[in-house]
Amino acid sequence: MRRIATVGVASGQAGRHGGCWRGPLVLRNSPGLRRYCAAEGLQLVWHALLQADERVTKLEAVTGLCRQAARFASALVRHHQPFLFLGGDHATAMGVWQGVMGALPGSRRLGLIWIDAHMDAHTFETTPSGNVHGMPVAGLLGQGDRLLSRVYGGMHHLRPENLVLLGVRSYEPAEQRLLERLGVRVIGMAELNEPGALRSRLVETAARLSRQVDVLGISIDLDAVDPRDAPAVGVPEPGGIAGDELVAALAAIAAVPRLVGMEIAEFCPRHEREEKTVQLIGRLIAALYGEGGENRTRYRSFGSAGEGIKSTSSPIFRSQAS
Repeated sequence: MRRIATVGVASGQAGRHGGCWRGPLVLRNSPGLRRYCAAEGLQLVWHALLQADERVTKLEAVTGLCRQAARFASALVRHHQPFLFLGGDHATAMGVWQGVMGALPGSRRLGLIWIDAHMDAHTFETTPSGNVHGMPVAGLLGQGDRLLSRVYGGMHHLRPENLVLLGVRSYEPAEQRLLERLGVRVIGMAELNEPGALRSRLVETAARLSRQVDVLGISIDLDAVDPRDAPAVGVPEPGGIAGDELVAALAAIAAVPRLVGMEIAEFCPRHEREEKTVQLIGRLIAALYGEGGENRTRYRSFGSAGEGIKSTSSPIFRSQAS
């Protein structure tokens, strides 16, 4: 049984779609997800369910959750543990991947594959909505205005050539201009509509990034998936990636040796229908971390979630297996 270090981030303060914060709690308590993972040879070991401070403003709460997520991500990378973060709104990706970068020694670099219907590249100066979950890409690239930079708070940023967006189909001109100016590769849905196109693009992207970075991460906003396959999202966008195709594409890159972790965000249980989204989340996790021989080879050097971590006295490693 492969044990995967799992952290839930109960963030809903960065958007205006109620219930998103409950996503990680529902997943942690889901018998169906637990059974499915077990059938695939996986056990999710829950190290924490991070929650916002309700005594502060929404912006302060998002900032605090980003700090917590960064702390956990850094610790897991330093202990060489494959990880899974489950959200919650996508704003806390700023914490997760900032934490990964902060744990890398010397000049080592992170490459990030961002699978999302949206560019998430606004700042407070360009956003039409004011929602921080539309800003994490700008924050990670070090392009935040003064307020967004304060939320981000870190010293480590992604290099534009080490970030690729896939599945984009809804964005504003200001976001497009920013990413074009920086030279960020954006693979829109128009490039992914043919059968097998997503798998091909994802394999190519992972291979290219692996040649220029030291570790590779995957961040998935569930609204990248067509709402027919993932209805439990706050901002559904029709014409998205088929769930089966995303599962197959992740399985195709499961053996990439530089992969360190995955984040799945924006699960909003109030919109769930027939557990379609929970089932898809289980399949995505299994595609990357399941019992297949390629995965065992890839993660041998990282150990399992219970190894190494137990020796630390830090309170962040109080675990709950599920």
